[in-house]
Amino acid sequence: MDFSSKSLRTKTIFFSLILTSFILCAAFSFICFREVTFVSRQLAARIETENRISSSLIQQNYGLGNIIELRRTLDTLSESIKLDAAEFSNDNGESLWKYQPAEAAASGKTGRPGIFSSLLIKTLKQSDPLLDIRGGQVYCRTKIEFVNGAVLGYFSWNFSARSILSEALGRLGIIFAAFLALVVFFVALVYRFSSVILKPLPDFIEKIQGEFRKLNMPRKEIKISDMDFLNRAFDDLVNGWKKAQAEALESSRLAAIGELAAQVAHDIRSPLAALDAALSKTDQLPEKQRVMVRHAVNRIRDIANNLLEKNRQQVKAAPAAGSSVAATGEPPEIRLLSSLIDPVITEKRLQFESRLGVNIDFELTRESYGLFARVQPVEFRRVVSNLVNNAVEVLGDKGKVAIGLAHDEGNVILTVADNGKGISPEILAKLGQMGETHGKAGGSGLGLFHAKTIVESWGGSLVIASELGKGATVSIKLPKAEAPESFVPALELVPGGLVVALDDDAAIHQVWQGRFDSARVQEHNIEVIHFSEPDKLREWVKNNVSAESALYLFDYELAGYKETGLSLAEELGVSGRTMLVTSRCEEGRIIEECKRLKVRMIPKGLAGLVPISVKSPAKTAQAVLIDDDALVRMNWGATAEEAGIDLKIFSEPGGFLSNLTRFSKDTPIYIDSELGNDIKGENIAVDLREKGFTDITLETGHAPERFAHLPWLKVIDKESPWGR
Repeated sequence: MDFSSKSLRTKTIFFSLILTSFILCAAFSFICFREVTFVSRQLAARIETENRISSSLIQQNYGLGNIIELRRTLDTLSESIKLDAAEFSNDNGESLWKYQPAEAAASGKTGRPGIFSSLLIKTLKQSDPLLDIRGGQVYCRTKIEFVNGAVLGYFSWNFSARSILSEALGRLGIIFAAFLALVVFFVALVYRFSSVILKPLPDFIEKIQGEFRKLNMPRKEIKISDMDFLNRAFDDLVNGWKKAQAEALESSRLAAIGELAAQVAHDIRSPLAALDAALSKTDQLPEKQRVMVRHAVNRIRDIANNLLEKNRQQVKAAPAAGSSVAATGEPPEIRLLSSLIDPVITEKRLQFESRLGVNIDFELTRESYGLFARVQPVEFRRVVSNLVNNAVEVLGDKGKVAIGLAHDEGNVILTVADNGKGISPEILAKLGQMGETHGKAGGSGLGLFHAKTIVESWGGSLVIASELGKGATVSIKLPKAEAPESFVPALELVPGGLVVALDDDAAIHQVWQGRFDSARVQEHNIEVIHFSEPDKLREWVKNNVSAESALYLFDYELAGYKETGLSLAEELGVSGRTMLVTSRCEEGRIIEECKRLKVRMIPKGLAGLVPISVKSPAKTAQAVLIDDDALVRMNWGATAEEAGIDLKIFSEPGGFLSNLTRFSKDTPIYIDSELGNDIKGENIAVDLREKGFTDITLETGHAPERFAHLPWLKVIDKESPWGR
């Protein structure tokens, strides 16, 4: 902004003063003109009145020859109209008599009387007076003549105009003083107005411009010379607010739709995983029924993928098309290939849904679980899309496209096969070269050439195999990449272990229970506990010591609860032993949070496919420590790990006593003498000996003599036996 409140106030006062002065000067000039006109009219009226009265009286009195009466008349006239002097002279200019009011009382007569005593009034006439103004005096001269034209003489008289002018000047002075007071008052009023109204204006305009910035509108440059800046600024601001409000309402609507879509997709994933698990057991079904069930599962997967993809597009600022354009410089990443392929197949099914006789099938199997390769995600999806397009277009209105994902020792193998007409050996040898195409009207051959080139840049290969009448298969081999640390390649359970599943969907609990039953975990004394509510999980963790060694399978979203699987894992202190089972594995925010908490992830759609195995019992010595001192537990745990001892640690005897069946009778057991709450370790030792345990040691700071009454009980100090 190019103004301040001080400069704005100064300029406002300056312009107001000029405008006020101009208006008042014009008004004063008009009043002066009116006053001069009034004075002139007053003088003219007075001259006319004096001329008529005095001349008429003089003629009458001269005509009668009554000089005394004339003097009285002139005295009266002098008092009424302030006559200063009067004189009558002959035609030659000789004064016949004079009259002055100041001398009237002193002299009995003035001039030479009687000279006109024989004249008759009806023989005389009077001309219009001649005027002369000198030094503030008005001089009048009237010619008196006979009716026949002979000049009798001249009557002259004069009076002062100063009184009239003084009165006029006095009125003008009062008016000028009033105008000057008005000027001062108006300037003071403008100054006050500018102080109260204009002083906060810059801050106000800055706030308007701040609102422009909040609304992401162009910043308005408001200048003092722009007299309607506030009007325009308010219009722009109101329009911006209306636009922002409309966008906010639209965003809220889209967010609500996106949230609903994500929730529906999340809910579908659980039964979908159950169906995938069930599909692995349909070998006894007829082929036709197996195909029908697989297509139904694929259709459900398409719905879930489509909903998730729409939600991701609404969350992202840039459209997917823009991402493709920018994909040329995209660096290769280690990605889960099934997660990249699945949405593309959904897109292709929607694209070609009008071809009712064409089936596009991507069968996820346990063999395809957890296959990673280093690729450019956008380019990889484009390659898969082009290969599926080529396969569909050679089929016509009927046929099948099968997408498979497998692996050998060091490679991931992606296949796109069709059951179309096939390709002759002559054409097959040329495919993959620039400009070579087959069975595609208007094709340029660039898609297959691009696919071959980009796959080779990733260290892989693209091979086409075909037989006439039996279709064609495109095979892409890519070097297998190690799964990221955050990914769970398989669930490895330990005998006697504990698995805790938390999910708000009963279907996913059925999936896990079915998977664990298939893995025959009960035979290995592995217990599976299911929770659907965070509060019940909290209560269980609080009251069970075995929770410290359990494996946790947590859903991320828990309907109706503000907690997430990640927040609960952090709250309960089990992050290092938690697997997050979610359909949001590719969201950057969740990935970063998992890295921070060291939580690994399983795609929910692949929960029915994740390999489950039970570790063989480790051939290491096992021992038990019961001690309420955290420092002792930490020290003994560290030394036991270094010595290769499988030490089970309990902070109180209840946790151990509730799991007695998991330990053999000859397991070495170390018990603290002072376990808190007046619990004595030697009493626990007596109970254990009665239950058949044979290797019991009391670890304590007390002297061994204190326990001489228990000769079978071994006594050592607090130092770990494996750290000596």
